[in-house]
Amino acid sequence: MSRLEIRVFLSVDFDADSAERLYYPECPVKISKALFGINVGVERLLNLLKRYDIKTTFFIPGWTAEKYPHRVEKIVKEGHEIALHGYRHEKLNELSPEKELEVFERSLEILKRFGEVYGFRKPYWELSKETLDIISQKGIIYDSSLRGGDFPYWQETKKGKLVELPIEDILDDWLLFEIDRRSSKEVFSIWQEEFSGIRYVHGWYFPLILHPACIGRGSRLAMLEKLITFFLNNSAVFRRGIDIAREFVNMAGNQMASPPIL
Repeated sequence: MSRLEIRVFLSVDFDADSAERLYYPECPVKISKALFGINVGVERLLNLLKRYDIKTTFFIPGWTAEKYPHRVEKIVKEGHEIALHGYRHEKLNELSPEKELEVFERSLEILKRFGEVYGFRKPYWELSKETLDIISQKGIIYDSSLRGGDFPYWQETKKGKLVELPIEDILDDWLLFEIDRRSSKEVFSIWQEEFSGIRYVHGWYFPLILHPACIGRGSRLAMLEKLITFFLNNSAVFRRGIDIAREFVNMAGNQMASPPIL
């Protein structure tokens, strides 16, 4: 594979209504937003990915997999990877070490009913001091929660190394659309510019985070399809998290993992 190709990690956080039922059970409007993602957004997104034969990673809370197994079964059947995302989309930094371990053990047991589990991404905005040690102990190969680079790198834990597939807030649809209230035209421009910036620094990795409840709106989905076409016309390839992690390990062994510093 050419080093000129940029691996696009078009990842999906399929939270469903896990967090809303936990933190906002008395807020029907917040819950209804999550239900849009379950009933409308995820199907639209899966159809778009299928149209372009894109296989990616869905980070799924264990509670979501328990409550909506038919959705997870379809995700797996269509060739996508599933990965850890907490049990109820908990704020991990507010849990005791014992409770956090319980969350991971429970979630891992549930997701493994549907397929192999190699990756993890933080729910909400933070990790605890123990999170990476716990997931490494449980056999997870890669994390996608940190921001220490704009290309994959090694993350040390007490149990050994994890591959880090870093993320960035400006590449998260929820933050741009739901918090900053940007238009689809603005988000397309931002993401197009960020992709071009990776090429400028001779990088090979570009992550996006999508949420079905957010990207599933018609105008945003149309923007995403336009962006996918732009990527494909500019030497991009779409990969699941585990595929990128494995390729990084191979590159690191050949001392090719990091782009040059300009």
